[in-house]
Amino acid sequence: MDPHPQSERAQLPRNMIENSMFEEEPDVVDLAKEPRLHPLEPDEVEYEPHSSRLLVRGLGEHDLEDDEEDYESSARLLGMSFMNRSSNHRNNLAGGYNRETSGGSCSTSARTIIVGAFVFVIILSVAMVAYFLPKCTFTKEGCHKKNTTLTPIFPMTADGKVFPWAKMRLPNAVVPVRYVLVLHPNLTTLTFTGSVEIHLEVKENTDSIILHSSGLHYTEATLAPEVGGQPMAVKVLEYIPRAQIAIKVTPNLLKGQKYNLNLNYAANLSNTYYGFYNSSYKDKDQNKRLLAATQFEPFAARTAFPCFDEPAFKATFRIKIIREQSQVALSNMQKNTTVEKNGGLFEDEFCESVKMSTYLVAFIVAELTHVTSSSKSGTVVSVHAVPHKMEQIHYALEAAVKLLDFYESYFNISYPLKKLDLVGIPDFQAGAMENWGLITFRESLLLYSYNYSSIMDKQMITMVIAHELAHQWFGNLVTMEWWNDLWLNEGFATFMEFLSLEKIYPELQVADRFLQRRFLAMDKDSLNSSHPLSTPVETAEQIEEMFDTVSYDKGASILLMLKDFLSEDTFQQGIMRYLMDHKFGSAKNEDLWNSIAKIKGHDVDVKEMMKTWTLQTGFPLVTVKLDKAAKKIYISQERFLKTVMPQDPASSTNSSSLWHIPLTYITSSCSNYKDSNCIKKWLLKEKTGTIDFTEPDVTWVKFNLNTSGYYVVYYENCSEELIQLLQKNHTVLSDHDRASLINNAFGLVSLGRIPLGEALHLTKYLKNEVCTAPVTEALGQFNYIYNLVQRRGLLDLAGRMKKNVFDLFGKLIDK
Repeated sequence: MDPHPQSERAQLPRNMIENSMFEEEPDVVDLAKEPRLHPLEPDEVEYEPHSSRLLVRGLGEHDLEDDEEDYESSARLLGMSFMNRSSNHRNNLAGGYNRETSGGSCSTSARTIIVGAFVFVIILSVAMVAYFLPKCTFTKEGCHKKNTTLTPIFPMTADGKVFPWAKMRLPNAVVPVRYVLVLHPNLTTLTFTGSVEIHLEVKENTDSIILHSSGLHYTEATLAPEVGGQPMAVKVLEYIPRAQIAIKVTPNLLKGQKYNLNLNYAANLSNTYYGFYNSSYKDKDQNKRLLAATQFEPFAARTAFPCFDEPAFKATFRIKIIREQSQVALSNMQKNTTVEKNGGLFEDEFCESVKMSTYLVAFIVAELTHVTSSSKSGTVVSVHAVPHKMEQIHYALEAAVKLLDFYESYFNISYPLKKLDLVGIPDFQAGAMENWGLITFRESLLLYSYNYSSIMDKQMITMVIAHELAHQWFGNLVTMEWWNDLWLNEGFATFMEFLSLEKIYPELQVADRFLQRRFLAMDKDSLNSSHPLSTPVETAEQIEEMFDTVSYDKGASILLMLKDFLSEDTFQQGIMRYLMDHKFGSAKNEDLWNSIAKIKGHDVDVKEMMKTWTLQTGFPLVTVKLDKAAKKIYISQERFLKTVMPQDPASSTNSSSLWHIPLTYITSSCSNYKDSNCIKKWLLKEKTGTIDFTEPDVTWVKFNLNTSGYYVVYYENCSEELIQLLQKNHTVLSDHDRASLINNAFGLVSLGRIPLGEALHLTKYLKNEVCTAPVTEALGQFNYIYNLVQRRGLLDLAGRMKKNVFDLFGKLIDK
C-alpha cells in the first residue's frame, strides 16, 4: 500500500513498513549530483531516489516478478515437468557467435615481429610483478607477508587538486565535540544560508580536517585555536563522489589541541524528500502552503551543514533557525529564546542538545498547531499538525504519553530530554523518523479520526508511534557504531514495538502482526539473496540495502527467541545493562551479547549462540524424528534454502551453516503450552543431537512453541499424529503454533520435502478454526498457489481450489 498517489511529485518507488509499517525501500543516492544554484519554483519537482525510514510491509522489497518465481518450487508444488527451465536459449546464445577471419595472411617477417613483441611484453610484465611484489616465499596458500610498500592513491578534486583522503570512512584524527548551527531557509526562493562553528578535538597530528559536505557552496572558512591564538590559513578542497571536503591547514594540527572551525555557506532546499527539503500542501481553503523539513538518515545531514556524518561521531548541537513571523520552527530540543531580526524575521535559538549522531538532527519550519500533555516524569509531549487537521491529533498524544511512561519504567532509564514532539508532515515520504526529541511522521501514520478511521488505522498508528519512541533508547541513547549493525537500532525498535503494545494495548492484538512479520522475514531470508544481520558495508548503496526486512524483522525475531529461551526477566535485565553501559555512546553487535551474558540466572553462552544468528545468512531447518520405542527424539539441522533443488550438493545441506538453536517443545504426555512445567528447552549446537524422554506413551511432539524460534520444523516421521491432533482438538496447540504448522508445511512443499497433498491434508481442520493467525496464514498460502495455477492456465484446478477454500471457511464466513 502506497499512501502517495502517482499525481504527487514524481512516481515514487514502492514502499515497505517499518515495524512492518511504513518505510520506503532505500534506493541509491547520487551524492555526486550537484544541486541547481537558481531558485526552484514551489511546484518544480526533480525526483531523486533515497532512503525513507519506515518500512511498509510487503512493499519496497526487490521482489521477484510474478513470472520470475522459483520454477523449481512451482514444479514441486504442482508436479508439472513442463515448468522446468530450458537451457536451450542460453546455449544458443552462447554458441551462436562465430569469429570471422580475414582472407589475407601475414608475411613471415611480420609474424615474427609480432610474436617477438608479444614475448617481450610477457617477460617485462613478469619482471615488473616480481620487482613490485613483497619479498616472501610463495606456497600453495600464497604470500602471507603484508606489502607495506604500497601507498594509497589519493583522488583528484574537480579542479585538479589532490584530495588528501582516499577512503569512504572518515579518519579519526580530528573529532567533533560541539556544533553551533545557524540556518535561514527562504521558502520564497527555496534556498537557505547557513553558518556552522564546529568545536574540534585533535586525536592525531594532521594537516587536514576531513568531513562530509554535499551540495553546499562555501563563502568563508576559518580555523582558530579554541583558546587564544591567531586564525590559521585554510584551504577547502571538495571531493564530490564521496561527499567529502578537506580543510587543509598550515601549520599542522597537534594531538591534544582543540580548535574551532567556522564555515559559511549557501544551498538550495532539496526538492526531494531527502536532506533539508521544501514541500507544500493545501490548507482547508485550498491555498498553497510551504514548509521546510528534514530527513537525514542515513547520510543526508551533510546536505544541510558540513559535518562528520557517521553515527559514531557524536557531538552536542546548539541550533538557531531564522524564520518568518507566521511560521513555527521546531528542532530536537526545546526553544530557549526568540530574537526579532531585521526585515520582520525572527531567530529561534534552541537549547544545547545531548550528545547525538548527525542523522538524528532535525528541524522544521512550517505553519503548525499542536496539543500538549506530560508524562509521569514531567516530559512535555506535544503532537503537531497543520491547523485544519487539529482534531485528528489527540489519539497520538494519548498513545505517546502511555508509551513514554512504559519505556521509562521497562528500561529503568529516564527519557533524557525535557520535551518530545511528534509532527505530522503533509508531504513526507518516509513512514516515520526517530529524530531525537522531534519525531516526524507521514500524516497517515500519526493522525487518527475517532469518527472515520478504522481499527486497522489505529493499530498501525500505534505501532509506528511505539517503534519510534523505542528508538529514543535503541538508536538515539545507544547508537550502532556503524551501519553494518543497523539491526541493533531497527531490530530492537521493532521488537520493543510489539512487546510494549502487547502490554499496554492488548486489544490491538499486535502479536498476530508480529507473527506475520516473522513469516515474511523468513520468506526473504530463505533466498540466496539474503544477507547476515551484521554484514560489512561501506558505500552508500550498501548502507541503503541494509534497510530491509532482515534488519527490522529478523532482528526483532531473534530477540524474541532469545527472550523466550532465557526468560523475560533475564532478558530485560540484560538490555537495561546494555543501555546503561553504552548510553550517549555507540555499540557493536558483540556489546549487546556481552551485556546480556553478564546477567546471572542462566548458563547459556549468549555471545557464541547469537553469533550464529547474526553473522551468517539464513536460518535452519530442524528435522525431528520420533522413536517412540526407544524414547528418543533425533534432531538434525541444515539451512532452509528455497532457491535450489534438494539434490543440489550446494543446497540446504551446506556443512558451513551451523546454528546454536534454542529449541522449545511439548509432548503429548504434558501438552499444556501455558504450563512452564510442560515446556522443555534444549540447545542444539551440532549438526545432530538426541533428546531422551522418560514420559510413557508419547505419541506426538510439537517444537518451536508459540513460534518464538526463528526456524522451520520438519516432522520426518511424526507429522500425521499432529494432523490427527488438529482434526480431533486443534485447541490443544496455541493459535500461533497452528499457524506455524501451516506455514512450515507449505514451506517444506516448496523445498520438495513433502508433497502438496500432505500440506493440504493438514489444512482440513480449518473448518473448525476461528483464530486470526492460522486463518490468515492459510489464506495466504492458498492465494499463492491459486495465482500460480491460474497464471499457468490451469483453470479447472484453480476452480477446484476456490471451492475448497469456500468449503473450509464457509462456517467462518457465515459468522
